[in-house]
Amino acid sequence: MSMSLVVGSTRRNLIALAFFLFFYGAFGALLFFKQESIVYQPWPQDFDNCPALTSAERVTHQDTRIYFKNNGPKIVVIYHGNAGSACDRAFMASFFEQYGYSYALVEYAGYSNDAVSPRHDRVKKDVEHIVSFLEEHEFRQVMVVGESIGTGAAAFHAAIKSPSKLVLISPFTDLIDIARHRFWFYPTLLLVKNAFDNQSLLSRYLGPVLVLHGDADTIIQTSLGKELFESLQSKEKHMEIIQGAGHNTMFEYPATYESIGAFAR
Repeated sequence: MSMSLVVGSTRRNLIALAFFLFFYGAFGALLFFKQESIVYQPWPQDFDNCPALTSAERVTHQDTRIYFKNNGPKIVVIYHGNAGSACDRAFMASFFEQYGYSYALVEYAGYSNDAVSPRHDRVKKDVEHIVSFLEEHEFRQVMVVGESIGTGAAAFHAAIKSPSKLVLISPFTDLIDIARHRFWFYPTLLLVKNAFDNQSLLSRYLGPVLVLHGDADTIIQTSLGKELFESLQSKEKHMEIIQGAGHNTMFEYPATYESIGAFAR
């Protein structure tokens, strides 16, 4: 092989490597600086216009919006997933009403046509405001339900004020573990900021807890739900694996409702 061919091949390899490093770095920077918009994906739902919750009050407590209905001294607080809106989870509020619960269906800052952008710190502020709201109303029993990213909000709630019962649907250990699985080719420990660390947040929670996870979940691996469950210190913990359920199809399976209903009684 002539020297000119070797030089040409080396040059092409160096150019290819330079392009790879550029795009690798650019995509990594995008993940780092845009991670809040990757995690939180609100839909343009009008908070004041939710036909499925016409009987609920639209309450704003310390800048946090809540669909609230008072049905008596026990209440369920619902923290929804990262996509859509609280209005989309009206069916969950109706489900718990069957068991005599009041409900507080929480809408996050930045969702439902809110003027601000959703951020981790703003979601945590929403949780703090909900805890304050509950303290003002002095409910006798509080059950907290978190779904997907909402399990991070639910875990933060439990760390601030321990609820009577806790339900975690499609939970995770922390967001770094999810990122490590999806973006294994990056040093995710350095990239991910503001990660909900559910294991740490729930380390002191000793009340009854139900963990539900679909065995076909490709967004949050079932193994993360199991790992979180194993780390819980509660002596009244139960985990149900919903056979065939994916991350976004948990509520298409009767077993999900049956497990939650039995726990809510």
